Amino acid sequence: MKKGDARRQQILETAERLFYQNGYENTSVQAILDEMHLSKGGFYHHFESKMALLEEICVRKAEEAYEEMEQVMYDGSLSAIDKLNALLGRSGLLDQDNIDFLALMLDVAYREGGVVLRERMKQASLDRALTYMNAILAQGLVEQSFFTQHQEHIGKLLLMLGFNLTDEIAAAMASDGAAQPVIGRVVGLLDTYRSAIETLLCAPYGSITLYSVRYIVDMYCRLKGLSAPPDFRLEE
Repeated sequence: MKKGDARRQQILETAERLFYQNGYENTSVQAILDEMHLSKGGFYHHFESKMALLEEICVRKAEEAYEEMEQVMYDGSLSAIDKLNALLGRSGLLDQDNIDFLALMLDVAYREGGVVLRERMKQASLDRALTYMNAILAQGLVEQSFFTQHQEHIGKLLLMLGFNLTDEIAAAMASDGAAQPVIGRVVGLLDTYRSAIETLLCAPYGSITLYSVRYIVDMYCRLKGLSAPPDFRLEE
């Protein structure tokens, strides 16, 4: 790694840690400089603003979310439906292993004025995800688990549905509403999007999983600092 690349990586890692620790708004560029004993010139050589820095962190998270898909794609034992579920459930945002990143994004990207950051994350992963999606659709058509006359365009449509579902879930989690109505809304969204994707692909009923309800409940409770019992009840 070149010296300049190493410095850029150090800035990213330091900023990410401070964002998690203190919040985005409470972390100034000067705080990052002080932590690294870095000059302003050293910072602005790599990033034009604090938001540009955050955007790169988001882009890297989006890219990392798809790295494991390489192994999934080359696994000959997996059906197209297995691979499609793996791809649609691959979101750097809705990752229980990085709840700090989710909290940061809910505070910045899913509040007023965060649309540009959200779109930046989507664009960062779209090309790579679309390559995987098209290969999965081709396999599914051969296996006759999917049926569509619009193979050329439907892959992007499915990905946009997946991105929009992530946005809907994140927006619900970012709200200040009571827990059960929020989770109830998310459950309804999951059911709607599952049904829509199955319909578009003429896939078997119940074959699309997206995220499990338990996964979302656990993530939400961790995010909000709640203790959810195993029989956490959902509003209809």
